[in-house]
Amino acid sequence: MVPSRIEVPDQIRPGVGLSASDRRASLALAEALFSTPEGPPPSERLGWLIDDLDHFMAHAGPRARLAYGLCLRAISWIAPLLVGRPGSLAGLDLPLRIEALERFERSPVALAFFGAKTILCILYYEHPEAARAAGVDPSCLRSPR
Repeated sequence: MVPSRIEVPDQIRPGVGLSASDRRASLALAEALFSTPEGPPPSERLGWLIDDLDHFMAHAGPRARLAYGLCLRAISWIAPLLVGRPGSLAGLDLPLRIEALERFERSPVALAFFGAKTILCILYYEHPEAARAAGVDPSCLRSPR
């Protein structure tokens, strides 16, 4: 079942690196970005990602936080317009969010999408379950004994 609007789980709390609104926008972006034909990733994994992003941003410095924040705001407010829905990305149903991101990625302002997508992908695929689902075999990284 796909929620009609993104809801911030109770366990996701704002930290030092991201504001509450940036956490909500990042969660909406990540849920759409990492959805598959089977549906969105488990909410626990998304919560882990947002907590990890918050921790990362808390240690990344002001320029990194500014760059990510600008990318996130561009995506959050421009992408819905590309599907004819003014408002924020988090206010869209998941299928419409995915379509909005696909259009944004093909738009002249796609660089903002790649900026946010890059850090989210790096952090998301650090999660063992996400890596396993992507076909990563951690045993190949270890030398045989």
